[in-house]
Amino acid sequence: MSNTVEKICVTVASGEFAVGVLANGFIGMMNCMDWIKTRKFSYLNFMLIGLAISRIGLLGVIASYIFLISFYPSITFSEMRNLHVMWILANNSSAWFSACLNVFYFLKITNFSHPIFLWLKWRIDRGVLSMLLGCGCFSFLTSLTVILSDTFQITCHQENKINLTQKIQEYKSHICPTLIFLNMGGIIPFALSMISCLLLVLSLWRHTWHMQLNAMTSRDLSMEAHVRVMKAMVSFLFFFVLYYAGMFSTLSNFSLRERKLSILFTLVGMAIYPLAHSIILIMAHNRLRLAVLRMLWKLRVCFKG
Repeated sequence: MSNTVEKICVTVASGEFAVGVLANGFIGMMNCMDWIKTRKFSYLNFMLIGLAISRIGLLGVIASYIFLISFYPSITFSEMRNLHVMWILANNSSAWFSACLNVFYFLKITNFSHPIFLWLKWRIDRGVLSMLLGCGCFSFLTSLTVILSDTFQITCHQENKINLTQKIQEYKSHICPTLIFLNMGGIIPFALSMISCLLLVLSLWRHTWHMQLNAMTSRDLSMEAHVRVMKAMVSFLFFFVLYYAGMFSTLSNFSLRERKLSILFTLVGMAIYPLAHSIILIMAHNRLRLAVLRMLWKLRVCFKG
């Protein structure tokens, strides 16, 4: 029964990885083509390309964990050290690119008369670029911290010299808190996305109230843009919370072999975040959505022919 469930988890994880790579690869490819075609630097293209690359990396790390746990149950923590570092790098990069994208859309769509908002809207390009550079440096530094951490190195060095019970206690007291702390880098981008989402809801409410005040009943382009971006933001926040809940659960129980199936299920659920939100972004982005529909139509014609 256990082997059957593990095979199902591996199969589902393989499917998630394949679909996720296709979705994120499509986002990256379309924006690269647009960048080359227009020969003009676009911060939006840059953010979407960076987000696609980081999420492909994140999906690869999650899939690697699932395969290693399933096929190499006796693997030691030190042998997975580099994978932990890659997880932190991909996790923080994905979170920051997503936050920058949410803030970018928020500033482009909403309209407030507050001086701070007007200043941010005017400086949106330079501000977004600074945030991206900052998140890249932050992700690099967190990964470097893991590599150079004395606690991390000492525990990995001593791992083969102690029994299983001592391994678990060592993991709980040293490695687990370190990894959780380093993965907490997603809190700041989550807060930025949450604030952007709340202000977007406020902007939508004000816009709806203005329409009702002027006896306008039809949906205009501004309202449609508000609703579309708000759906993307809400979905991001929802999947992000589920992903982090699963990540903390996995880090807390990773060394306990008797909870192997529980960890596998959690990892399979975590892979939904970089997969589902990217698909939602495609559907919310007019150019990407039309490109997907054209591609599907061509495939349908080819198969019929």
